[in-house]
Amino acid sequence: MAPSEPQGDSEISALQRRVAERQSTSLPHLIVEDLERMIINGTLRGGDRINESALALRLGVSRGPVREACRHLERTRLVEFRTNRGMFVREISVDEAAQLYDIRASLFGLAGRLAAAHTDAAGLEQPRALVRRLAGAVAQMNDYYPLNVDLHRRLVALSGNPRLVELYDGVSKELHLFRRHGLETAAARGMSNAQHGEILDALAAADPATAGRLMEAHILAGKERMLAAARG
Repeated sequence: MAPSEPQGDSEISALQRRVAERQSTSLPHLIVEDLERMIINGTLRGGDRINESALALRLGVSRGPVREACRHLERTRLVEFRTNRGMFVREISVDEAAQLYDIRASLFGLAGRLAAAHTDAAGLEQPRALVRRLAGAVAQMNDYYPLNVDLHRRLVALSGNPRLVELYDGVSKELHLFRRHGLETAAARGMSNAQHGEILDALAAADPATAGRLMEAHILAGKERMLAAARG
């Protein structure tokens, strides 16, 4: 049996296929999406260096699109340029993460209040399907976490407020490393997904106050798990 491909190499190979399949798509945008995906799934972690030349070579593209993608990620505070060293996945302190959690909790709560006011059963079909998939993925962090990110984005999108979606997404991206810390155990993931179910019930009941309260509390519970993990 051939040896399995290292996870990082697998991510690059998948990106190479998408580059070939989507020539009409802006390469920098495509590279941004996949670098974000590598950060979400833990292939790239805080403090890791992004070697632009090596990435361009492995993708079969010039350094220009890779450099442009990295500059976009720098503007969104996912990566940072270090003088004479290059581009690195950004690291944040526990205190900064806690502050971002508070902002994210308020935004998520607002999204819940807005969503409950106008979301119908059809709008909840995909989130409910994701909750079922999450229930089956509780045992494996690498399966659970990307689905969890997708569910949260969909719930915020139900607010019908594009600016809120943009703000929430920006804050959330900065927190990926710490959000994984708060979901390290299967028990934490199971509890988190149970809260998802309660949130969907409140949205289905068209109860803005309860939906907002549950969604804000859901993020703050993640903050407490993150802090507990950071304290060791």
